[in-house]
Amino acid sequence: MAYPQGNWQQGGYSPQTPGYPQQPPRGNPAPAVIAGVLGLGVAGTLGYQCVDLLMDIPDGFSLPGRWTAMIVAHLVVVAIALLGAVLVFARRIAGAFLLLAAALLTVLVVLVDPVLANGIAVTMLGAAPDISATGEVGAYYELLVEFGNEQAVLRFLAACVALVLLVIAALPPVLNYLRRAPR
Repeated sequence: MAYPQGNWQQGGYSPQTPGYPQQPPRGNPAPAVIAGVLGLGVAGTLGYQCVDLLMDIPDGFSLPGRWTAMIVAHLVVVAIALLGAVLVFARRIAGAFLLLAAALLTVLVVLVDPVLANGIAVTMLGAAPDISATGEVGAYYELLVEFGNEQAVLRFLAACVALVLLVIAALPPVLNYLRRAPR
């Protein structure tokens, strides 16, 4: 029995059908969807933290200017995270970059809060610790990881979700999937 002699490496099925353009591989949408959900998580926790802080302020009390700047900074980060998540779900590349920016800004505002707003550690007091021993900035960071009340938990959770978002949104599969979006 003889087998046909020919170019056996070049033969076989050709995936390209004449007349139809070859479709690029679509990519896996999972990292982009996870990044979008984490962006919503950052926006939700940071937004709820701001609303909870504003609800704890007694009536007739006017906020100092630096506290107002801190709350506005938080709300700007919330808006960037929401916009980034919406754009990722709409398969726009700009959404991934907005989510990266929102993740960086979330970590930044959580770390800079005690410098920006004097006395912010008071909002995280569960049982009254000795603030004078470490100073106000040191007390803020101690209370942040002690989970003394809802403010501390929300700030810590927002920073942790933002760190995970920073890693996920920077993955190449996210941009590859968004780049191949149908237009």
